[in-house]
Amino acid sequence: MADYTTQMDMVRTFLLKIHTAATTQHADEIGAIHKILDASNQKMFINYPEIVGSRGDDFYWKRYKIEISETSLANIETAINNIIIGIRKFNKRTAITGFTYASASTMCHMKYANSDEAEQMSGVWKCNIWIDVEWSTS
Repeated sequence: MADYTTQMDMVRTFLLKIHTAATTQHADEIGAIHKILDASNQKMFINYPEIVGSRGDDFYWKRYKIEISETSLANIETAINNIIIGIRKFNKRTAITGFTYASASTMCHMKYANSDEAEQMSGVWKCNIWIDVEWSTS
């Protein structure tokens, strides 16, 4: 069984399993996307989240900004498509290879919140997306 010690570990593992081409790390691990060492420039970085709402005392939502760096616009589109498909699978609790729902039991629901326009910088394509994750307090 996987060991997800923090909420950011759970989100990172989810992203790693649905878009396997990119090296994925979060702010607690490395600090910034430019510090991820990946010669292929296929990276995803999870920033510290912000709390965006709650539902009583039992559930709350956090919004995660995911920075994506890819080698082409087509790869950015593939990454976003994989994330959207992964969110659908997560919400239906459909099997995701390598992701253990029991180890992420406080991770309840996800939704794709927003994205900005992909742009090319120094030969690398970059895009930011935001994912909302509902967490259980128990």
